Amino acid sequence: MEAMPKRPSSKGLPRWRISRIRGTPAEELGTVEAADADSAIKKAIEAFAITNPEHQRRLAARRVA
Repeated sequence: MEAMPKRPSSKGLPRWRISRIRGTPAEELGTVEAADADSAIKKAIEAFAITNPEHQRRLAARRVA
């Protein structure tokens, strides 16, 4: 029986889990694909339509294994 190949990412970029830190627990918004944490946060601002500057400053990105 052959091993199934891993599902390739659409762009070969790592996935990042985006959370908004506003207390405990943090609010998880979703995931995006990006090269690094800073660009992941920028993508998340657009993807999740986060228009409030205070909410934008409270975003955190954590790489998904």
